[in-house]
Amino acid sequence: MSSIESMTVQSQSAAGDADLDAFAPEVISVRDVTMRFPIPKRYREWVLHPLGPRRVVTALEHVSAEIRAGDRIAVMGPNGAGKTTLLKLIGGLLFPSEGEIRVKGLSTLHHNAAARKSVGFVFNEERSFYWRLTGVQNLEFFGALDNLPRKVLQQRIGELMQLVGLERAADQMVSGYSSGMKQRLALARVLMADPHVLILDEPTRALDPVASEKMGSLILTDIHRGTRKTLLIATHGAEEAVTLCNKLMVIDDGCIRGFLNLAELNHDAATLREYYRHCVAGERSA
Repeated sequence: MSSIESMTVQSQSAAGDADLDAFAPEVISVRDVTMRFPIPKRYREWVLHPLGPRRVVTALEHVSAEIRAGDRIAVMGPNGAGKTTLLKLIGGLLFPSEGEIRVKGLSTLHHNAAARKSVGFVFNEERSFYWRLTGVQNLEFFGALDNLPRKVLQQRIGELMQLVGLERAADQMVSGYSSGMKQRLALARVLMADPHVLILDEPTRALDPVASEKMGSLILTDIHRGTRKTLLIATHGAEEAVTLCNKLMVIDDGCIRGFLNLAELNHDAATLREYYRHCVAGERSA
């Protein structure tokens, strides 16, 4: 059995625990959230209507969802649908225009610092590191920002570099890392603070098939099964969603069009595509 097949079997087995997951505590609550962004005025508008109101674009409108501890949710939707905006709101990087988001009972607006401690956001690796520092030096820097004691920090770095398979490249400058190595280092960086929730934005983007398999196995087997962290994974790939996740959230035009347990789709990528098309195309034709 190939590693990707093995991962799929493991994911299917986890989906069989849906009845148990239903009793898991709620870790994220999104309640009637709307997010608007102001559109900068053009020069002509400043000249002709200097006191006129600024236009806004609505990225999310009246979005609500409940996410339970241990969930592995694939967040899918067209480009510009509002996926990244929702994930940044959950991560406490943005504040909603209306509504409320709570992480482990803490409001991301009123208790932002405390809520953010429970969430780790894996950014695009290209912007995440100091390339002239080694992998270990980068983790030391970010660990210091998390106020980890030095003794704890050194132990944590050793454990994480081994977890993500970078122990042999620990003292190598990040500029020499491959894309897959940078992605794994990004995971190690976020895991430094041991968050309850991990948000991953297209974790296998730009990786070759072998590196994608390794990343998927790391996320599903070592991180999720080892710690039971809650995962929110933004992806465009049906196979990746089926392999790594137990639930699917479809976002389009700023609204959640579908949110269900993948066991209801028999954990089949072709069926997932059909459901996705129905959610997106169905709403647009309505």
